[in-house]
Amino acid sequence: MSDDISVRAKWMGALSGLYPITLPTLSFDIESDSIVMVSETLLRGKSDKELGSFFRNKTAVLSIIPNFSEAQRVLALGAMGYGNAMMHESHLHSIYQALEEGNIWLHPDFITMMIVQIRDQKSPKKKSLGVLDVLSTREKEVALMLGEGTTHQEISDSLNITVRTVKAHATAIYQKLEIKDRLALSLLLHQ
Repeated sequence: MSDDISVRAKWMGALSGLYPITLPTLSFDIESDSIVMVSETLLRGKSDKELGSFFRNKTAVLSIIPNFSEAQRVLALGAMGYGNAMMHESHLHSIYQALEEGNIWLHPDFITMMIVQIRDQKSPKKKSLGVLDVLSTREKEVALMLGEGTTHQEISDSLNITVRTVKAHATAIYQKLEIKDRLALSLLLHQ
């Protein structure tokens, strides 16, 4: 849903194989299993209560000029994704897939910002650090750095290993801890 015809055309082209329906206005009359991508312009002036009701659908909010505070607000109200309305077609497919699977989708920069915010609000608890006991020594090092918002490149530089090795450790960490990503890791360590 977007009031901008060029945005709707972009989304239709990118997601044509999924047979999308586009609407120029916000509609609260949507089938319950629908995946909804909505332009933030259509949400302006709506109350938190209205948005919370609308976000009962699997909804991603897309903005021409994304900003972190808007992302926080819509996610807190129940949206499952937030990003740039003009992002690459592959990212639109990633959003669709994430929402279809019941997952959250955010741009990696926003994930890093959220991890930093979590880190700044709470330091890791001794009890939370115990969950890392299933990891090797190197994986623990990488996990703690990921949980603090450190990028793969920064970890690579700090530990004198390749970015590819960092990514391999990250994958092993997520599998062993049965989590999906570094945001979940940060939440696990700071709960």
